[in-house]
Amino acid sequence: MAIALAAALLSAALPAVESAAADRTASALDRDVDRIERAGASLLADDDPGGRRVLTISVPAGSLVAAGVDSVTLRCRPDCVVRYVLGSGTVRTRRIELPLVTPDGAVRFGTPGDHRLVLGLAEGDDGRVVTVRG
Repeated sequence: MAIALAAALLSAALPAVESAAADRTASALDRDVDRIERAGASLLADDDPGGRRVLTISVPAGSLVAAGVDSVTLRCRPDCVVRYVLGSGTVRTRRIELPLVTPDGAVRFGTPGDHRLVLGLAEGDDGRVVTVRG
C-alpha cells in the first residue's frame, strides 16, 4: 500500500517538476538572448567597425532542475531569430531587433555545455551591421 501511495504521489508531482525545469531552462536561454541583444546594441552604439564582443552561451543538460536542450540556433534570413528546442519537443523562438548577419550561415549549438559566440561590427551595404559567428 505504501508503495502504491508513493507511486501515485510521484506521478502527480512529476508533471509539475518537469514544467518547472522547462521554465527554468527557458528563462536561462532567454537571458542569453538578452545578452546577445545588449552586446550587439553596445557594439553599434560604442564601437568602430572591427570592434567585437565574445559571449559564452550555456546550453543546459537535462537534469531534475533543468530541461534538456536539443538545439539552440541563431539564424538571419532576413530577420534574425534565436530558436531553441527543449528535449520535450517544446520550441521557442525569439526575434532579435538588431541589424545582425550570420555570414557563415546559421549558428547552431546542439550539445550541452558552454559555447562561444563572437559578435563583430562591420560595414554592410545598408550601414553598420553586427556579424555573429559560433
